[in-house]
Amino acid sequence: MILNKSIRRTTISVFVAFILAVAITFGGWDWAIASPLVSPQEEMGAWETIPMPSPENRMQSVHTIVLPNGKVMSLNGSSFRNTLVKNENGENTFIEGVPAGDDKVINNTSLFDPKTKQFERIASPPALLYGESNDLFCTGHLQLADGNILFISGTGRYYPGGRFTGSKQVNLYNWQTDKWSAVGQIKDGRWYPTLVSLADGKIAIFSGLKFQAPNQINPGLEIYDPKTQKILQYIDLTEVENSPFNTYLKELDAYDSIDLYPRVFPTRDGRLLITGDEAGIANVLVQNKSKKSYLMSIHEDAGSKFTVSFEVGPERYETSKAYGTAVQVPNSEDVLLLGGMIGTNDINFGRGGNTSSYPKGTKVSSSLQRWVSPKPDGEKNGKWEIIEQFLDKPRANVQAVILPDKEILVLNGGEYPEYKPIYEPLLMTPNSKAPGGYSTKPMNPAKLPRLYHNGAVLLPDATVLTIGGNANRVAREKDGTVHVDIGRDAKNNFQLAYLTDKSGQAKEFNLEEYYKDPQSYFTKGDPEPFVPAEIWQAEIFSPPYLFKPGARPEIVEAPSNIKYEKSGTISVKDATQNGSLVLVGLGAVTHSFDYGQRLVELRIKVKSLGDKSEIDFEAPTNRNLYPPGYYMMFYLNDVGKPSHAQMVKLEAA
Repeated sequence: MILNKSIRRTTISVFVAFILAVAITFGGWDWAIASPLVSPQEEMGAWETIPMPSPENRMQSVHTIVLPNGKVMSLNGSSFRNTLVKNENGENTFIEGVPAGDDKVINNTSLFDPKTKQFERIASPPALLYGESNDLFCTGHLQLADGNILFISGTGRYYPGGRFTGSKQVNLYNWQTDKWSAVGQIKDGRWYPTLVSLADGKIAIFSGLKFQAPNQINPGLEIYDPKTQKILQYIDLTEVENSPFNTYLKELDAYDSIDLYPRVFPTRDGRLLITGDEAGIANVLVQNKSKKSYLMSIHEDAGSKFTVSFEVGPERYETSKAYGTAVQVPNSEDVLLLGGMIGTNDINFGRGGNTSSYPKGTKVSSSLQRWVSPKPDGEKNGKWEIIEQFLDKPRANVQAVILPDKEILVLNGGEYPEYKPIYEPLLMTPNSKAPGGYSTKPMNPAKLPRLYHNGAVLLPDATVLTIGGNANRVAREKDGTVHVDIGRDAKNNFQLAYLTDKSGQAKEFNLEEYYKDPQSYFTKGDPEPFVPAEIWQAEIFSPPYLFKPGARPEIVEAPSNIKYEKSGTISVKDATQNGSLVLVGLGAVTHSFDYGQRLVELRIKVKSLGDKSEIDFEAPTNRNLYPPGYYMMFYLNDVGKPSHAQMVKLEAA
């Protein structure tokens, strides 16, 4: 929990005394008095552990989505689970996967209210639609212009050997009525798809696994129209010149592809940058050694018929990476790729520290690659830069959260995808003189490990919610009993883990004890603490800017709707002469990538300063980078301390 006021004062006093003593020793009294003193929280932020939900509300959060009312949807469908049964000898038998068509299995959706810090289970859509699976595990999702959430596909069926198919379902969640509706089907399955908002509010849908072909990529692009609630067209990209599926990689003697959950971003001129990074899984026949990136244009004629064209973009410095993260630079069209696995899509890479069975060169990266957008000198498709040792540690299943002050918080994940969790976030601060355009600084560590399927989103109070995490596949009995104390062995693959304390003495797993002390359980031969298969408790990180001195500014009045290229006015308490105003897109994160977040800084003019300052602003002009929909509006004062957000809807005039 965040320290109470008395403890905080004591801690700060001790810290201040220590710093003062050091300053006097090395710099003398004059230097010590002149040097500003900074609190530990202002340097490294602070964590709050959210109370554990009641048993009926406990669930993993594979998909984490911020709604226009400020609440956060957590959804996992059938999640990452196996079925546990007893054989005739009373021994545990694990059946890979769970029945995706069972309502009791997939009914795992909740809303988190940041104001009350409570989770409330809500209804999930029915497990069967049109006689087929409607499991939203590994779906694609994105907020539409009206704030409702579009869900595309999900799990069609679990197959042995870590193979999956995708469903054809299209679901819609209405954030105002808390109701689900089915809005038809797509042409084929799309397990692990990517959704991208276009300038007019339509949604482009990429990739995913097919409906009846386990682990086979869907090579088509589909366009969804929120106005008609229909898929307008399917375009087979294997028939389009210069698409990845038609780009021959001579050095590999193979054609390229668009892998699962591809990291795709809009550019200023309306093209879509396909970066090459993704969140693929093992045993999918895709090219994971490509260095290509692509720029795709979507064309719509007067009859609403779509065509697409591709340009092969600049080459990256590293081959395609799985389970790294990607983010569009705040107030820019540049793109960053951070961390991720090189040389394999296998989520088991490095489990227990074992990497010997993988090809030479397979690793988890600590790099930053930056796509520098086209320059006025005619460099049409931009270029890639790389800082090979940018992160403090190699990180997989990492998240990158854009903060209102344009900093980026890198957090969660591990040195391997499901092993050796990293607890310390890394704060990236814009710095034009630093490699990659950012300087970095470690933050205070979190309490809980968050590996595969973790989530992190910016909240309206400018804090960051972090949630979920899989270290393994959970075991679910047919009566609904869930076991998170799961391990692996060479013979049975999955097992109920034999756990010990740090000294090696046998210790039965107790959920309450684990959350009291997450470092208290171990498995034989492993120096790293045991991590349960699912993490059910959330945490909130308060970034350093919330501890900066002085009053926190607050937006007193703001329009609920703003129009492109139009001006507006807000009223702010405790504004300053050199403040700033930004819009931040609502988070929609899964599998180490947030499909909704982006930041634009608005041009402002201070009309008057006082108890209730009046500030004029100009709305965004570029609909490609900042599509219609709901945004969080933050005002920041001259030292970068943000207000609470006002939710505003950006729309056409």
